[in-house]
Amino acid sequence: MLISLTMTKKERKMSGITIVMLIVYAVVFGGGSIFLVAKSMSKKNNTKGEIVENKQSDGFGSRIGFILSTIGMAVGVGAMWRFPMMCAQWGGGAFVLAFITVCVVIVIPAGWAEIAYGRHFRKGTVGCGADAAGKPGKLLGWFMSLDQVAVWAYYPAIMAIVICYIFKSFGGIDYASNAEAVYETTNDNRLVIYLIVVAVLAVVALIGARGIQNGIEKVCKVLLPLLFIILVVLIVRVCMIPGIATGIEFYLKPDWAQLANPQMWAAAAGMALFAVGLGPGCLLVYGRYVDDKQDVATDFITVNVVQLFICLLSGFVIIPAVATFGLDPLMGKGVMFVALPKVFATIPGGAFFLILFFVALLFAGISSSLNQVEIATSAFMDKEGFGMSRKKATMVCYVIAILVAIPCVWNDAFFAVFDNVFGNIGYCICALGLAIILAWKIGAKKVREEWYLPTSAIKWGSWVDFLYKYVVVIALGYFTITAVLSLF
Repeated sequence: MLISLTMTKKERKMSGITIVMLIVYAVVFGGGSIFLVAKSMSKKNNTKGEIVENKQSDGFGSRIGFILSTIGMAVGVGAMWRFPMMCAQWGGGAFVLAFITVCVVIVIPAGWAEIAYGRHFRKGTVGCGADAAGKPGKLLGWFMSLDQVAVWAYYPAIMAIVICYIFKSFGGIDYASNAEAVYETTNDNRLVIYLIVVAVLAVVALIGARGIQNGIEKVCKVLLPLLFIILVVLIVRVCMIPGIATGIEFYLKPDWAQLANPQMWAAAAGMALFAVGLGPGCLLVYGRYVDDKQDVATDFITVNVVQLFICLLSGFVIIPAVATFGLDPLMGKGVMFVALPKVFATIPGGAFFLILFFVALLFAGISSSLNQVEIATSAFMDKEGFGMSRKKATMVCYVIAILVAIPCVWNDAFFAVFDNVFGNIGYCICALGLAIILAWKIGAKKVREEWYLPTSAIKWGSWVDFLYKYVVVIALGYFTITAVLSLF
């Protein structure tokens, strides 16, 4: 059951619970993000305080480089577009609370195992799968890689529209009176959209071809801080909108009845997997380039807290404003391309802040796409795959992506199905398959005690094994079945 944004006059002031939630989220995720990132700035990577240098030929140059690159993978168009859209559809504060719960209970133990998996075998999805589970693991590795080629192919279709909107906004277009027409005209110009998609894919491929330290890490060290600054500026401006308390109330106050809705929890879980990249090798391929002595358990908690905070910030930019102006929360991607321009068109300096938002969205899309191309190329680079060079593997994936992007750009119905199959169902299948291999075949205890616990600052107990084997695996199985049934 979806929730209406309509509120009575009595509800147009922030209640005590809303103020409490605002403070808790700001302190826990805002304060936690600042503390954890600041702590990770140290060059000391292991529990003994030794300064560790990464001696791999192409690995992350620093601990903060790994963290920012992984956050950049997590904080993409999904966090800044999909999260606010789903939050508006599934109950505002209730969805936020469910999303946070899944990110803590399911994502953290599964994320630890996936990063450690990549670090242990030092290969891509295909190589790791073959070493861990033979032929079934190798097939899962190929599925993970091809899933991300597919996501990389359709992802830039959103980024292309964002680029068009940036240029239109500089041109002073009137969104207030014809936002729907502007979106339809932009979206219907398929050839221009496709050419931009080809160009965006080329930029991402060129960065990816430079490798981890000289490509992905360098770009994310610049884009992520800029993205955070832009979001903070936007939130300050949104909070100055008259009557914004109405929207903040909807966004942060949980509807306790909605928390009993299993469909809402399934939607929140799917969003959590997508947001942090759990399942199709997003964490695995970055774990491959992490130093053996690095505290990946603490570092992934840092990544998870920061990506949660940025999701909350992105929602804060969009949802309160949409609710305050009484706009339709069921507009899909129109929440961003139709509703948001309408909102900013009504406030002083709105055009400038709208451009800032779309620039931030573009940054997020690029940083996330870098991980997608890395997953795909790693499979072709593995000796269990085709043993290609990085440049050749990147070129092959680029050609596949620009071909797959054609129907995604020219047919909106195909795009929607493609997004569901590869962005939702694919993630669930990959996450479930990987969890079964790691928690049951290899063993949750072995993964914890031998792969990531020796370098962890906190000695996580055996309860993590139980959580991973019986809660995470069963939950992922339920989410996978729910996702597959959505096709029928």
